[in-house]
Amino acid sequence: MVKFSALLLDIEGTITSISFVKDTLFPYAYNAVESFIREHFEDELMTEIIADIRDVSERESKSTISFWCFSDVRSRTFVVLIINECMFSIYPDVLSVLQSLSVPVYIYSSGSVLAQKLLFGNSVVGDVTKNLSGYFDTNVGLKGESESYEKICKEIGVNPSDVLFLTDVEAEARAARAAGVQVILVVRDGNSPLSEEAKQDFRVIHSLEEIC
Repeated sequence: MVKFSALLLDIEGTITSISFVKDTLFPYAYNAVESFIREHFEDELMTEIIADIRDVSERESKSTISFWCFSDVRSRTFVVLIINECMFSIYPDVLSVLQSLSVPVYIYSSGSVLAQKLLFGNSVVGDVTKNLSGYFDTNVGLKGESESYEKICKEIGVNPSDVLFLTDVEAEARAARAAGVQVILVVRDGNSPLSEEAKQDFRVIHSLEEIC
């Protein structure tokens, strides 16, 4: 059994399926834009967002709004609010492992911290945020850069050699290892196949239960 003092988790392809993000989450957000605006039009938070949309175009059509949502950095909060209406799917083995671990668990994703919190707070198994100690996004750096993992270890106050990072992406695994972090690659149905070199260089698991 691997020993570690903190667990760092990737999201897509590790604790939730790539197909959920690609085929469910993003399409849901895209298609829900118009109805979400109508339902929350009088909310105080929507005032600035609606004004911003009107600045983008005089036509408030669904296609215009949808384009704005996914192309303008100012719209991130708006998008995650819509996504929060969709139940977040996680693999069956994830929650039991999170509940059984006695070490802090952190999330590192290219998605914003706000989006991460909303997703884990609205999962198919309930509020998972109580089992998590913190969240990191690309504000700490890109996932393919070793410096990002060095920063995370420094922020959580744990030596890199005592941190275990789980991911399905070889480039991320190599970046984390270069920072001195322990790494295990996760294989799930629907993930991109790992290279033979990756299989030789890293331990590979098919369930989080294998780290316990």
